[in-house]
Amino acid sequence: MGCCTACAVRIKESEMCQPQSLGVPAELKAAGYALMCVGYPRSHLVLETVEEDEVYDMQFGRSFAEHAVDPSNRESIECDDWALEIANMDE
Repeated sequence: MGCCTACAVRIKESEMCQPQSLGVPAELKAAGYALMCVGYPRSHLVLETVEEDEVYDMQFGRSFAEHAVDPSNRESIECDDWALEIANMDE
């Protein structure tokens, strides 16, 4: 589905068609980011791998920083405990 951004790359040459990449908003696509899992090349591509969380942080980091005023104070963080329980089952 192109949501997790784990396979994010930066397009150095050519272009990639990625209509289903939900994890990369239009402004990041315009900056050259793409997801390999749901994209396909329009011609020969030159891609550059990026840090694992680079795209995720650019997309969601601002929002998390705004909502988590004081990470040590649980009251200042909008929190979904059920979602956290589900996420922690993976570890």
